[in-house]
Amino acid sequence: MAVIFSYGLAVAIGLFVGLIFTVIGLFFGHIILFDSIFFSVIVGIICNQMLGVHTALCLLIGLTLFGLLFKLQTTSVGFWIIGVLLSAFWAGVFCLLAFILTEHDMVWTYVVLGLSFVIMMGLHLQARAYG
Repeated sequence: MAVIFSYGLAVAIGLFVGLIFTVIGLFFGHIILFDSIFFSVIVGIICNQMLGVHTALCLLIGLTLFGLLFKLQTTSVGFWIIGVLLSAFWAGVFCLLAFILTEHDMVWTYVVLGLSFVIMMGLHLQARAYG
């Protein structure tokens, strides 16, 4: 029984690590797809948990948002509008993380904000070029 448990535990750990690496690879390799999925899931959860909308409708709202974001990011104007906004969003997330981790050091906060915006725009441009 211990052997079966250890094999099951090894498989579960392997699946968890594989899922984490898949998400990281999707973030760095296909950020346009990652952004669309991420915000669709977040909007679906907010729609259900905070607004009390039925789960099936939240799923439809999330799928519609996914299609809209993904389609808009494949157009020239939509890419620049949404790409810049989402790059600013991710830069803000990393900036807030730097602010918290450096115990409110504003120099690090602004450096991380600037660098992460440049990196995120680079990832969006790379995903657009190869996608």
